[in-house]
Amino acid sequence: MAITYPPVHTVERIDRSDIDGIIKAIAHNGCCIVKNFTDAATVAKVNEETRPYLDADKPWKGDLFPPETRRCANLAGRSRTAREKWLVDPLLRACNSKFVDKTTSNYYGETEHTYTSQAVCTIAVTFEIGPGGKAQRLHRDDKNYHMYHPDQTKTGYQFGTDVEMAFLIPGVKTTRENGATLAIPGSHLWDSRRVPKIDESVTYAEMEVGDCWIMLGGLYHAGGANITQAERRSVHGLFFSTGYLRQEENIYLANSAEEVLSWSPEAQKALGYSLSSPNIGFVEFIHPLQYLRGVCPEDGLGDFDPSQEKHQ
Repeated sequence: MAITYPPVHTVERIDRSDIDGIIKAIAHNGCCIVKNFTDAATVAKVNEETRPYLDADKPWKGDLFPPETRRCANLAGRSRTAREKWLVDPLLRACNSKFVDKTTSNYYGETEHTYTSQAVCTIAVTFEIGPGGKAQRLHRDDKNYHMYHPDQTKTGYQFGTDVEMAFLIPGVKTTRENGATLAIPGSHLWDSRRVPKIDESVTYAEMEVGDCWIMLGGLYHAGGANITQAERRSVHGLFFSTGYLRQEENIYLANSAEEVLSWSPEAQKALGYSLSSPNIGFVEFIHPLQYLRGVCPEDGLGDFDPSQEKHQ
Protein backbone atom coordinates (compact mmCIF):
# COMPACT_ATOMS: atom_id res chain seq x y z
CA MET A 1 0.00 0.00 0.00
CA ALA A 2 1.37 3.42 -0.93
CA ILE A 3 0.91 6.75 0.79
CA THR A 4 1.10 9.70 -1.60
CA TYR A 5 1.30 13.36 -0.62
CA PRO A 6 2.46 16.62 -2.19
CA PRO A 7 6.25 16.55 -2.71
CA VAL A 8 7.06 19.01 0.11
CA HIS A 9 8.79 17.31 3.04
CA THR A 10 9.29 18.75 6.50
CA VAL A 11 9.45 17.75 10.18
CA GLU A 12 5.96 17.81 11.63
CA ARG A 13 5.34 18.29 15.35
CA ILE A 14 2.36 16.26 16.48
CA ASP A 15 0.87 15.52 19.89
CA ARG A 16 1.25 11.93 21.05
CA SER A 17 -2.54 11.56 21.17
CA ASP A 18 -2.75 11.78 17.37
CA ILE A 19 -1.38 8.35 16.48
CA ASP A 20 -2.83 8.39 12.95
CA GLY A 21 -1.25 11.78 12.32
CA ILE A 22 2.11 10.55 13.59
CA ILE A 23 2.04 7.50 11.31
CA LYS A 24 1.05 9.59 8.28
CA ALA A 25 3.84 12.09 9.00
CA ILE A 26 6.45 9.34 9.31
CA ALA A 27 5.29 7.70 6.09
CA HIS A 28 5.49 11.02 4.23
CA ASN A 29 8.64 12.52 5.74
CA GLY A 30 10.47 9.55 7.26
CA CYS A 31 10.40 11.27 10.65
CA CYS A 32 8.43 13.44 13.03
CA ILE A 33 8.63 15.04 16.47
CA VAL A 34 6.08 13.85 19.00
CA LYS A 35 4.99 16.44 21.54
CA ASN A 36 4.12 15.43 25.12
CA PHE A 37 5.67 12.01 24.70
CA THR A 38 6.88 11.97 28.31
CA ASP A 39 7.28 14.30 31.29
CA ALA A 40 10.24 16.18 32.72
CA ALA A 41 10.39 14.11 35.92
CA THR A 42 10.75 10.86 33.94
CA VAL A 43 13.47 12.37 31.76
CA ALA A 44 15.31 13.60 34.86
CA LYS A 45 15.21 10.11 36.35
CA VAL A 46 16.66 8.52 33.20
CA ASN A 47 19.33 11.25 33.12
CA GLU A 48 20.22 10.34 36.71
CA GLU A 49 20.36 6.61 35.99
CA THR A 50 22.63 7.02 32.96
CA ARG A 51 24.97 9.69 34.32
CA PRO A 52 27.53 7.34 35.97
CA TYR A 53 27.98 5.40 32.72
CA LEU A 54 28.32 8.52 30.58
CA ASP A 55 30.92 9.92 32.95
CA ALA A 56 32.88 6.65 32.88
CA ASP A 57 32.90 6.32 29.09
CA LYS A 58 36.05 6.99 27.06
CA PRO A 59 36.58 8.88 23.78
CA TRP A 60 35.89 6.88 20.62
CA LYS A 61 38.84 6.04 18.39
CA GLY A 62 37.47 6.16 14.86
CA ASP A 63 34.86 7.82 12.69
CA LEU A 64 31.62 6.34 14.04
CA PHE A 65 31.42 8.93 16.86
CA PRO A 66 33.33 12.15 17.52
CA PRO A 67 35.69 11.83 20.51
CA GLU A 68 33.56 14.33 22.44
CA THR A 69 30.63 11.89 22.46
CA ARG A 70 29.96 9.72 25.49
CA ARG A 71 27.70 6.66 25.51
CA CYS A 72 25.67 4.67 27.99
CA ALA A 73 25.27 1.27 26.36
CA ASN A 74 22.72 -1.27 27.61
CA LEU A 75 20.32 1.56 28.39
CA ALA A 76 17.41 -0.83 28.90
CA GLY A 77 19.38 -2.80 31.47
CA ARG A 78 20.91 0.15 33.26
CA SER A 79 17.90 2.45 33.39
CA ARG A 80 14.82 0.86 34.93
CA THR A 81 12.86 3.99 34.07
CA ALA A 82 13.73 3.91 30.36
CA ARG A 83 12.94 0.20 30.23
CA GLU A 84 9.62 0.21 32.08
CA LYS A 85 8.35 3.63 30.93
CA TRP A 86 9.56 4.17 27.37
CA LEU A 87 10.56 0.81 25.93
CA VAL A 88 7.04 -0.53 26.49
CA ASP A 89 5.17 2.68 25.67
CA PRO A 90 2.05 1.91 23.56
CA LEU A 91 3.04 4.60 21.04
CA LEU A 92 6.26 2.74 20.22
CA ARG A 93 4.32 -0.49 19.76
CA ALA A 94 1.82 1.27 17.47
CA CYS A 95 4.56 2.72 15.28
CA ASN A 96 6.56 -0.48 15.13
CA SER A 97 3.41 -2.43 14.29
CA LYS A 98 2.85 -0.22 11.25
CA PHE A 99 6.40 0.14 9.95
CA VAL A 100 8.62 -2.67 11.27
CA ASP A 101 6.51 -5.73 12.12
CA LYS A 102 6.29 -8.21 9.26
CA THR A 103 3.27 -10.42 8.52
CA THR A 104 3.38 -13.20 5.92
CA SER A 105 1.22 -16.17 4.98
CA ASN A 106 2.35 -19.57 3.74
CA TYR A 107 1.25 -23.18 3.73
CA TYR A 108 2.08 -25.73 6.41
CA GLY A 109 1.02 -28.83 4.53
CA GLU A 110 -2.32 -27.87 2.99
CA THR A 111 -3.25 -25.38 5.72
CA GLU A 112 -2.50 -21.70 5.25
CA HIS A 113 -0.89 -20.04 8.25
CA THR A 114 -0.28 -16.35 8.88
CA TYR A 115 2.68 -15.28 11.02
CA THR A 116 3.65 -11.87 12.40
CA SER A 117 7.23 -11.18 13.45
CA GLN A 118 7.10 -8.28 15.90
CA ALA A 119 9.85 -5.70 16.16
CA VAL A 120 12.44 -6.08 18.91
CA CYS A 121 14.78 -3.52 20.41
CA THR A 122 18.03 -3.91 18.50
CA ILE A 123 19.91 -1.38 20.65
CA ALA A 124 19.10 0.97 23.52
CA VAL A 125 21.76 3.59 24.19
CA THR A 126 22.24 7.12 25.47
CA PHE A 127 24.41 9.51 23.45
CA GLU A 128 25.86 12.70 24.87
CA ILE A 129 27.73 15.12 22.60
CA GLY A 130 30.11 17.46 24.40
CA PRO A 131 31.29 20.94 23.33
CA GLY A 132 33.38 20.84 20.16
CA GLY A 133 31.93 17.56 18.91
CA LYS A 134 31.80 17.47 15.13
CA ALA A 135 28.77 16.28 13.18
CA GLN A 136 28.61 12.74 11.91
CA ARG A 137 28.38 12.05 8.21
CA LEU A 138 24.88 11.58 6.83
CA HIS A 139 23.91 7.92 6.93
CA ARG A 140 21.05 5.45 7.12
CA ASP A 141 20.82 3.35 10.28
CA ASP A 142 19.63 0.31 8.35
CA LYS A 143 23.00 0.05 6.61
CA ASN A 144 23.71 -2.52 9.32
CA TYR A 145 21.07 -4.76 7.77
CA HIS A 146 22.32 -4.30 4.20
CA MET A 147 19.00 -2.88 3.09
CA TYR A 148 18.30 -2.08 -0.54
CA HIS A 149 15.95 0.86 -0.98
CA PRO A 150 13.91 1.22 -4.18
CA ASP A 151 13.04 4.66 -5.54
CA GLN A 152 9.72 5.67 -3.98
CA THR A 153 9.81 9.35 -4.85
CA LYS A 154 7.16 8.91 -7.54
CA THR A 155 5.10 6.06 -6.08
CA GLY A 156 4.90 7.36 -2.52
CA TYR A 157 5.92 5.43 0.55
CA GLN A 158 5.42 1.67 0.39
CA PHE A 159 4.70 0.12 3.79
CA GLY A 160 6.88 -2.92 4.37
CA THR A 161 10.05 -1.47 2.87
CA ASP A 162 11.68 -0.59 6.21
CA VAL A 163 13.14 -2.95 8.80
CA GLU A 164 14.15 -0.44 11.47
CA MET A 165 12.98 2.68 13.27
CA ALA A 166 14.34 4.81 16.07
CA PHE A 167 12.88 6.76 18.97
CA LEU A 168 15.13 9.46 20.47
CA ILE A 169 14.09 11.17 23.71
CA PRO A 170 16.13 14.26 24.60
CA GLY A 171 17.67 14.49 28.05
CA VAL A 172 18.02 18.26 27.59
CA LYS A 173 16.63 20.83 25.19
CA THR A 174 18.28 20.10 21.85
CA THR A 175 19.26 22.94 19.52
CA ARG A 176 21.14 23.31 16.28
CA GLU A 177 24.01 24.77 18.30
CA ASN A 178 24.36 21.95 20.85
CA GLY A 179 24.17 19.07 18.39
CA ALA A 180 20.55 18.34 17.57
CA THR A 181 20.15 15.47 15.12
CA LEU A 182 20.16 16.69 11.53
CA ALA A 183 18.13 14.92 8.87
CA ILE A 184 16.79 15.15 5.33
CA PRO A 185 13.00 14.71 5.48
CA GLY A 186 11.80 12.61 2.58
CA SER A 187 15.15 10.88 2.05
CA HIS A 188 13.61 7.56 3.15
CA LEU A 189 12.04 7.54 -0.32
CA TRP A 190 15.38 7.71 -2.14
CA ASP A 191 16.91 4.74 -3.88
CA SER A 192 20.11 3.25 -2.54
CA ARG A 193 22.33 4.86 -5.17
CA ARG A 194 21.35 8.47 -4.47
CA VAL A 195 24.09 10.37 -2.62
CA PRO A 196 22.94 12.55 0.31
CA LYS A 197 24.19 16.14 0.32
CA ILE A 198 24.52 18.20 3.49
CA ASP A 199 22.98 21.24 1.73
CA GLU A 200 19.97 19.23 0.50
CA SER A 201 17.03 20.41 2.62
CA VAL A 202 18.70 19.40 5.89
CA THR A 203 16.69 20.21 8.99
CA TYR A 204 17.40 19.85 12.71
CA ALA A 205 15.50 17.89 15.36
CA GLU A 206 15.30 20.74 17.85
CA MET A 207 13.28 19.47 20.79
CA GLU A 208 12.07 20.38 24.25
CA VAL A 209 12.37 17.99 27.18
CA GLY A 210 9.34 15.70 26.90
CA ASP A 211 9.46 15.45 23.10
CA CYS A 212 10.44 12.38 21.07
CA TRP A 213 12.06 12.20 17.64
CA ILE A 214 10.91 9.23 15.56
CA MET A 215 12.60 8.24 12.30
CA LEU A 216 12.74 5.30 9.93
CA GLY A 217 15.95 3.34 9.41
CA GLY A 218 16.00 4.48 5.79
CA LEU A 219 16.13 8.21 6.63
CA TYR A 220 19.42 10.00 6.05
CA HIS A 221 20.46 11.72 9.26
CA ALA A 222 23.48 12.40 11.48
CA GLY A 223 24.36 13.50 14.98
CA GLY A 224 24.82 17.26 14.85
CA ALA A 225 27.86 19.36 15.73
CA ASN A 226 28.04 20.87 19.20
CA ILE A 227 29.44 24.37 18.70
CA THR A 228 28.64 25.58 22.22
CA GLN A 229 31.22 26.26 24.90
CA ALA A 230 29.65 24.36 27.77
CA GLU A 231 26.40 22.59 26.80
CA ARG A 232 26.21 18.81 26.63
CA ARG A 233 23.47 17.40 24.38
CA SER A 234 22.10 14.06 25.56
CA VAL A 235 19.47 11.87 23.91
CA HIS A 236 18.19 8.47 24.99
CA GLY A 237 17.74 6.21 21.98
CA LEU A 238 15.55 3.14 21.53
CA PHE A 239 16.10 1.44 18.16
CA PHE A 240 13.88 -1.38 16.88
CA SER A 241 14.35 -3.83 14.03
CA THR A 242 12.26 -6.59 12.52
CA GLY A 243 12.13 -9.55 14.91
CA TYR A 244 13.40 -12.16 12.48
CA LEU A 245 16.72 -10.40 11.91
CA ARG A 246 18.44 -12.67 14.43
CA GLN A 247 19.43 -16.30 14.82
CA GLU A 248 16.66 -18.89 15.21
CA GLU A 249 18.36 -20.53 18.20
CA ASN A 250 19.38 -18.16 20.98
CA ILE A 251 22.77 -19.82 21.37
CA TYR A 252 24.08 -16.99 23.56
CA LEU A 253 22.02 -18.16 26.54
CA ALA A 254 22.88 -21.83 26.15
CA ASN A 255 26.63 -21.80 26.86
CA SER A 256 28.86 -20.25 29.50
CA ALA A 257 31.62 -17.80 28.66
CA GLU A 258 34.20 -20.43 29.59
CA GLU A 259 32.69 -22.91 27.15
CA VAL A 260 32.54 -20.41 24.31
CA LEU A 261 36.15 -19.31 24.84
CA SER A 262 37.28 -22.93 24.60
CA TRP A 263 35.85 -23.31 21.09
CA SER A 264 37.88 -22.87 17.93
CA PRO A 265 37.83 -19.39 16.34
CA GLU A 266 36.00 -20.86 13.36
CA ALA A 267 33.23 -22.27 15.58
CA GLN A 268 32.94 -19.02 17.52
CA LYS A 269 32.48 -17.08 14.30
CA ALA A 270 30.03 -19.56 12.80
CA LEU A 271 27.83 -19.36 15.91
CA GLY A 272 27.69 -15.58 15.93
CA TYR A 273 30.37 -14.61 18.47
CA SER A 274 31.64 -12.17 15.88
CA LEU A 275 30.66 -8.91 14.20
CA SER A 276 28.62 -8.44 11.07
CA SER A 277 29.97 -5.50 9.10
CA PRO A 278 29.56 -2.69 9.77
CA ASN A 279 28.16 -2.64 13.33
CA ILE A 280 26.10 -5.67 14.34
CA GLY A 281 26.88 -7.94 17.27
CA PHE A 282 28.89 -5.87 19.74
CA VAL A 283 28.41 -5.82 23.52
CA GLU A 284 28.67 -2.39 25.12
CA PHE A 285 30.55 -1.38 21.96
CA ILE A 286 33.12 -4.15 22.57
CA HIS A 287 33.80 -7.17 20.34
CA PRO A 288 31.87 -10.12 21.87
CA LEU A 289 34.97 -12.27 22.40
CA GLN A 290 36.82 -9.41 24.08
CA TYR A 291 33.77 -8.90 26.27
CA LEU A 292 33.72 -12.59 27.28
CA ARG A 293 37.42 -12.36 28.14
CA GLY A 294 36.83 -9.24 30.21
CA VAL A 295 39.11 -7.23 27.95
CA CYS A 296 38.42 -3.58 27.19
CA PRO A 297 40.94 -1.69 25.03
CA GLU A 298 42.90 0.62 27.32
CA ASP A 299 43.14 3.38 24.71
CA GLY A 300 39.38 3.45 24.15
CA LEU A 301 36.97 1.83 21.73
CA GLY A 302 37.10 2.26 17.96
CA ASP A 303 35.33 1.48 14.71
CA PHE A 304 34.56 -2.19 14.11
CA ASP A 305 34.96 -1.92 10.34
CA PRO A 306 37.74 0.40 9.10
CA SER A 307 35.96 0.78 5.76
CA GLN A 308 33.56 3.24 7.38
CA GLU A 309 36.36 5.61 8.37
CA LYS A 310 36.99 8.71 6.32
CA HIS A 311 39.64 8.40 3.67
CA GLN A 312 42.48 10.84 4.29
